[in-house]
Amino acid sequence: MHARRLAVPLALLIAGCAQPQSGPPSTNTTSAQFAQLADKIAFLEQYVQFRRSYQQLDFCVQYSNNAGGTVPGPSEFDVRIVAVVPSAELNVWTSGLAKAVPPDAGWLTDVPTQIDYFGVKQWFQKGGLTVGIDPKKSVVVYRNLGI
Repeated sequence: MHARRLAVPLALLIAGCAQPQSGPPSTNTTSAQFAQLADKIAFLEQYVQFRRSYQQLDFCVQYSNNAGGTVPGPSEFDVRIVAVVPSAELNVWTSGLAKAVPPDAGWLTDVPTQIDYFGVKQWFQKGGLTVGIDPKKSVVVYRNLGI
């Protein structure tokens, strides 16, 4: 009788731990494996909450989905983007961010790109989010680091 009383809560505990993973799967992916702009956008949109227009797009997405397992935890991510966007949309990228001093932008070297981002001189930041823009060439560099 005592064993049955323990079996039900134990079964419920095990079932609760076997919840399906929420959110996108873990990945370490760059845009280099996608030939078409539309394919790059479709992949990236799995890992960012915003939707943007791109004329050119390159990225490096490192994402660990920690929602599954016995003890779910927050996801860890490092999303890096280099893009050419419509000039009229540059302000959308920096909305809500504070102007910042130029950061160490060594993280850009991990993004496989031919886009010339060396004119990026205007920087903005909020928490783990850093955005730089080059208004003359409509280039945006973006990093969202969340651990």
